[in-house]
Parts: sequence; structure tokens; C-alpha cells
Amino acid sequence: MATAACDYVLTRFQLSQQQLLQRNRALLFCIEGEEHYLGIKMIAGLMREHGWEVKNLGANLPLPFALKSIEKWDPDVVCLSVSQVHLLPDLQKYIAEIENMPQSPLVLVGSRLLNTHDLSASESSKTIFINHIQAFKDWLLINNKESSTQDKMLVMGEEI
Repeated sequence: MATAACDYVLTRFQLSQQQLLQRNRALLFCIEGEEHYLGIKMIAGLMREHGWEVKNLGANLPLPFALKSIEKWDPDVVCLSVSQVHLLPDLQKYIAEIENMPQSPLVLVGSRLLNTHDLSASESSKTIFINHIQAFKDWLLINNKESSTQDKMLVMGEEI
């Protein structure tokens, strides 16, 4: 019931917001097996507030469908969410497959697990781990600009 109530409030809030000119595209989802989707829904709302065109595919998205969606929609950024330890090996598969795609979108991974598990071995110039909402807000402010080309996107002040 708590999840449903939060989902309802987030949806109502997002519907009340004015749409800004959309400059960048983001595809968001939780990896297969992950049912905790409120965090990714909040991130989608923040991105929309900053003028991003967002597709939120929600919870429990199988890898083949994720790859097909990225191929079809061609986002600048793919945001992944995972909150269960036993899904970390699957997260590594998602990251590897997305990084090897011709579109090569930037991958942002948000997870409370980053506070207790070292995933730095999977971090690269194409994948960034964000463990706190303020770090995401900082990333969003830095990357909220006119250009939508990935090669000019900034990560905490550095070009990638």
C-alpha cells in the first residue's frame, strides 16, 4: 500500500509539471528481477523537470527487451536501477551488453548497494555509478545544456 500511495503521489506531481524544451533523451528501467521502481520513477521526474525526454520502462525489464528498446529509441543516457545483492551479476551483464552497443549510450547506475558493495571494476567512461540523489542532481545540472550529443556530455566537470 505504501508503494502504491507513493506511486500515485509521484504520478500526480509529474502530471502537474510544465514540460520544458526537451534536449536529451533518457531510457530508464530496473533490471530483470528488480521490482523496486519508485527510485527510478523519481529520477525520471527529475530528468523531465530539467528538460529531458524520458521513457521509463519500469521494473523487471529483461535484457533482450532493454537492448531492443535502446536500439529502437536511441537514448543519450540509460539509467539502471538495482537494489538486491543477488542481482549484481546480472547488472554486470546489462552494463557489458549496453556498452557494446553501436549507439553506445552513457549508462548511469543508481543503487543503495553502492554504499556497501564495491562495483568500481564495472565503472568506465561509459558507465557511472551514483549512490546518492544529490550526486545525481549534480550530474543532471552539469549535463543540462543545449547539446544532446553524448561526446559532449559532462561527468562531474570532465568531458567523456
